[in-house]
Amino acid sequence: MYRVLIVDDEPWVAYGISKLIDWESEGFRVIGEAYDGSSALRLIEEHKPEAVVSDIRMPGLNGIELLNEIAKQKLDTEVILASGYSEFEYAQQALRLGAFDYLLKQIEKDQLLETVRRLRSHLEQKKRSAGDPDAPLDELFELLDADGHTPIGQYLRNRGMKSEHPNALLLNALFPYAAMTDSSGRLREVNAMDGYVIRTGSNKLTYILLYDEASHANALLEFISGNLQEASHIGIGMPAHLSYPLSKMLHAADVALFTSCFYPDQRIVRYKEQEAGVAGISGVMLQLELSMRERKLARMLECLQLLAEQCFGMQLDQVASVYNQIISLIHKYYSQTSPQRDIEFLTFDQLARAYPSLDAVFERLKSGFELEGMPDLPVMSGQVKAVMAYIDSSFTEDILLGAVAKRFHLSLSYLSSLIKKETGTSYSDYITGKRIALAKELLKESALSVHEIVERVGYKDYFHFNKLFKKHIGLTPSKYRKI
Repeated sequence: MYRVLIVDDEPWVAYGISKLIDWESEGFRVIGEAYDGSSALRLIEEHKPEAVVSDIRMPGLNGIELLNEIAKQKLDTEVILASGYSEFEYAQQALRLGAFDYLLKQIEKDQLLETVRRLRSHLEQKKRSAGDPDAPLDELFELLDADGHTPIGQYLRNRGMKSEHPNALLLNALFPYAAMTDSSGRLREVNAMDGYVIRTGSNKLTYILLYDEASHANALLEFISGNLQEASHIGIGMPAHLSYPLSKMLHAADVALFTSCFYPDQRIVRYKEQEAGVAGISGVMLQLELSMRERKLARMLECLQLLAEQCFGMQLDQVASVYNQIISLIHKYYSQTSPQRDIEFLTFDQLARAYPSLDAVFERLKSGFELEGMPDLPVMSGQVKAVMAYIDSSFTEDILLGAVAKRFHLSLSYLSSLIKKETGTSYSDYITGKRIALAKELLKESALSVHEIVERVGYKDYFHFNKLFKKHIGLTPSKYRKI
């Protein structure tokens, strides 16, 4: 999503421009307002917005002078100037200095919309000309991260896609190899469908399919059988009208995809709305809480086994809900000295990345309870160094904590405690920190694309990496590279 700064010496006018159109639906986010040219220049230097809408007549640094300063400093910011004066020389001077356009006040909604849409096309062309392979994904990530309510139809229209079909469906597919080189592209019509494909991971593609499900009932099946034979896992979202939010559609497709990964025998999973509750879950959860309160280990393990059986076949967001209820009980009844102390709340996608299967989830929970109250076994300092050296040399590989524990003949919970004592943090946070630090080095010192860096540091999902990086650094990888 592109950033825009509104500049006018009359605050109510600046506010009016910021509300005149739905900027975010057009692919822009208003980052603020400035009321004089000097303040505007400082904000542009600090935030580097892609666009500025500025009045010409302002005290101090006026709009023409602001435009001139932007050009002199070679700031990559497009400027739309506005003025209540219709003298032709203002327009001539503004365009000669490189303004994108010149608008007359009072600015009309249709006039601003037309200019903003041309500006968006211009900015997208600049990115393509610069050879930025991550540009489409950066834009999609920013749109989902900042907005979350943009309709799928608006997203497609912003990319020049039109369809005669009323419905859209998102489908995510994982491949056993790097799926494609290009970040995105339009699909040719296949069996009465139209669509768009986006590379959202090193081996993951997201398809936006447009068709009339009522008239073309077999179109989806024919598309999958004809185009996705080599996909190892396929997650089918929910069909929705073009007015439905893109973020919710992507979420549904991801839930289905990660559910497929969690149950290897289910290659294709279609998303279902989460049910209010599964019969028996709440009763077993109550029994688990009572046994934890009374420290009855045998009964705890029985309850966990019952929950594992009831979770089998559940969609992964429902499994995550059950898992987090158990974690909540652990935090409620176990002290900071428990072997379970490092266990964390996880979203459905984090659960899929942390554990290869449902059995692995419940084995982790059971092992923690079994070790409750047992004394720590001594570990030689040389072995601690060997464990950390192995982790430090392997952090870009997809190695679970359980595999490290097995390699060094340690219990999983004890190894978790050992790493926490040695590093001050959990295994997963330590690995994430190492990967983020390496990513920062590669972003600053190499010409690798963000996609390539994602793979180098040990991730496969572009959006997951972007979220982690922004959470830790405060900026997306592409923006960090520019500072």
